[in-house]
Amino acid sequence: MIKDLQRGRQKMDIARQYAEYAKNLDYNDLPEEVILHVKKAVLDIMGNDIGGYEWMESGPSIIDGIRIINRGNGGATVLATGESMAPEWASFANASMAHSLDYDNHHAKGVIHAGGSVVNCALAAAEENNSNGKELIVSVVIGYEIACRLAMALGPHSSHEMGFHPTGTCATFSGSAIIGRNRKMSEDEIVNAMGLNGSQAAGSMQYVVNGAWNKRTHPGINTHSSFIAATLAQSGFIGAAEVFEGKQGFLQGYALRPIPENATKTLGKSYETLENAIKPFPLCRYNHQTLDLVIDYQKENNIDTKKISSITIDMPKYGVQLCGSPIEQKRNPQSPVDAQFSGCFAVALALTEQRADMTTFTGALDRGLSDEFKRLMSITNIEQADDLDAIHPEFWPGRVKMIIDGDEVELYGKHMRGERERPMTIEEVQDKFRDLSPKHDEKNRKEVFDVIDNLENASIDDLLTPLRKTS
Repeated sequence: MIKDLQRGRQKMDIARQYAEYAKNLDYNDLPEEVILHVKKAVLDIMGNDIGGYEWMESGPSIIDGIRIINRGNGGATVLATGESMAPEWASFANASMAHSLDYDNHHAKGVIHAGGSVVNCALAAAEENNSNGKELIVSVVIGYEIACRLAMALGPHSSHEMGFHPTGTCATFSGSAIIGRNRKMSEDEIVNAMGLNGSQAAGSMQYVVNGAWNKRTHPGINTHSSFIAATLAQSGFIGAAEVFEGKQGFLQGYALRPIPENATKTLGKSYETLENAIKPFPLCRYNHQTLDLVIDYQKENNIDTKKISSITIDMPKYGVQLCGSPIEQKRNPQSPVDAQFSGCFAVALALTEQRADMTTFTGALDRGLSDEFKRLMSITNIEQADDLDAIHPEFWPGRVKMIIDGDEVELYGKHMRGERERPMTIEEVQDKFRDLSPKHDEKNRKEVFDVIDNLENASIDDLLTPLRKTS
């Protein structure tokens, strides 16, 4: 009877379309451009997994807490430490680390960091099921296509305004699709898992009040939830019908202005995977246009910063809310998180250091900010600009105006480095991986790089063995 009732549901609701996509996507149908980008995205997230532990004070507390809960169970690799944990807990650890630096790849139109969840869920599911490199690539594509479309279906910033973090909600559903693909679950089982995901999706924006560590765990919480939902669905659990489009479903409950058609529009015809930009700087994405513009300008001109009397950064409205308000707090960051979300800090870093990798970012904080650095922050204002809002979030534009020796210099950018229009090379992603993994041996790094280059012909063991603990 239950099966008959299930088959009586609207067959092509959103969850059903996602389940069909997850079951039927074929590696041989993927464009070469997509495959190459997935390789870079996987390497980028793996580096962030390690870096979130190496560079952030929250890392050890996350791992130590999970060790107590996990009770020695194995099955999947924690990349930062090389130890083995149950897949749901290994993915929790890895995904939490991946987002801890706010350095993980970003989807502009959906305003979501999907990669930490998607890649780490795919890695854990691949280990659990001994999937090969081609299946890993397919799983990552499935995850990005679902999570990013769901974020777009929530409507730009429409979920944030309700206090929800799409990075912590949307990939809960894509994770169940990834696990379902790797476990060879039926479409009905994947649909039921997503039905349960509707009661699991979480991610409160309240962390902004005190720079709390909650945000860092959002991708970890959702990958863990995906494993729970998929396992229960395999055991016969019945999840909510119409979990996305229903009157009390995900899109209505998590967004002020949902756009349901975005959830499936062009699914299987185009690839949102390609729109996931790899971040060249470990600061909030709204600061990247400032960093990119000013670093390039300063490298070319090498101006004496003492000649700068005023700095104005124009951002879209939501960028100002995150990185420019209240302005006095942004001029006086008290923690690494404060610095990541301060446009004032970003422009001072760009002017004084002419770079903004992880070593430079943390080094500036560890040394203590110089008087000139503080002065540059104090003369910086951050303002909302209507012309930037008009094309955001399809584009993430920015403008910096500086008064230098009485003359105004204006810098403008529409496409940021790392986006599809200005992609990072695989060599640049490798350099980022090195920067994020200072305690790792270059020989092991090189082994990982070689496997990534030939991932379609490799096994999951080939990829992860260089990072696993050997004793």
